[in-house]
Amino acid sequence: MFEGSSRYSLPNIIVIALMSASIGLLSSIPLAELFISAAAIIILRKRFDVQIVIPNSLLMFIQVILGISVGATISLGELSHTLNPAVILGLVICLILQTSCSYWWLHHKEKWNPFESLLGAVPGAMAAILVISESGNKPSPRVVYSHSVRLIILIVLAGFISNTTVNVAIEHTMIGWQQWALLMGVIAVSMICGKLSLRFGIPAPYMIASLVIAAFCNSYVTTIDLSVPSFIVIFATGLLGSLIGARLAETTLREAMSYSKAGVFVTIIGLLVAAVTSYIASHLLGLSWVVVLLAWVPGSVEAMTAVALLLGLEPAFVMVNHAIRLLLLYTLPVVLKNRLEQLREQQ
Repeated sequence: MFEGSSRYSLPNIIVIALMSASIGLLSSIPLAELFISAAAIIILRKRFDVQIVIPNSLLMFIQVILGISVGATISLGELSHTLNPAVILGLVICLILQTSCSYWWLHHKEKWNPFESLLGAVPGAMAAILVISESGNKPSPRVVYSHSVRLIILIVLAGFISNTTVNVAIEHTMIGWQQWALLMGVIAVSMICGKLSLRFGIPAPYMIASLVIAAFCNSYVTTIDLSVPSFIVIFATGLLGSLIGARLAETTLREAMSYSKAGVFVTIIGLLVAAVTSYIASHLLGLSWVVVLLAWVPGSVEAMTAVALLLGLEPAFVMVNHAIRLLLLYTLPVVLKNRLEQLREQQ
C-alpha cells in the first residue's frame, strides 16, 4: 500500500490529520487527535519506510488557525491586559532558573559538552534552538530528542492538570457565509502580516499576527461574529501531531533509549521550577495556578496554545507568555554571542 521513500508527504499528512481529527471529535480523550497523528507518522516511517517531509507552510497554517481561534475570543483591551509587567518579571525568573538547573544536570550528570548542554537546557521550541546555534544545520540528535520528549510529557501533563479545572465543552457550531468570508479575509491578512513580521524577528509571527488581527475584528467588527469551526481547530492540532511525529520518527530505538533519560530529567527539572515559581506568582498576583503553570512550562508556543484552547485555560494569556519567552530566547545569540562561541569551541 505504501511505497518506500514516498514523496507525497503533504497528502499523507492531510489524510492522517483528517482521520485523527475525526477520531478526536468522537473521543473524550484530551488531545487524542494530536497523539494519533504523531503515532501514525512514526508507524509510516518505521514500518512502511515512508519518507515524510513536513512543508514549511504547514507550521504557518497551524499558527494562523490557533492565533485566530484565540483572537476571536478576546478584545484588544483583554489582550493588552495580559501584558502584565509583574507576570513578565516572574517569567524571566522562571526561565533563568530552568536553564541554569537543566544546564547543570546535562553537563555534570549526563556528561554532555557545554554547548549541547546549553541547547538542551534552554526551555524553548526547536526554532529558537536553531537560532541560538547560529547554524542552518540541525542540532545533535540528543538535543532534538530531549526537546521532543519534553514536549510530549508536557502535553500529557496538560491533559492531566486539566482535570483539576472545570471542563469546558467544545461547541460544534455552524457558521454562515458572511462568517466564512470574514474568516477567509482574516486568514489572508494574517498570512501577509505574518510574512512581514518575519523580517523583524518576531517569534511565532503568523500566530501573533493572526491573534492581533482577530482581536481587532472582534473589537470593531460588530456586525459579524468572527469564529473558527471547532473541527478546523482540531484538524490543526492533528497537523501539529504530524510535526511531532516526523521529528521523532528519525530517531532509532537505541538513540531513543539513550537520550530519553536526559530528556525526562530535564523535563522534570523544568516542571519543578515552573510549578514552584508559578505557584508563588499565582498567589502574589491573584491568578489561577493552572493557567500560569501552562503559560510557563517549557513547551512550544503552538502546542501549549492548542492545549489551552482545547481545554479552555485562558489561551490568550498562555500564548502571549510563550511568545514573550521565545522573544527572550531569540535575544540570547546577541547578548551571549562571545560565550556561545567559547562553548562551541569546547565541543
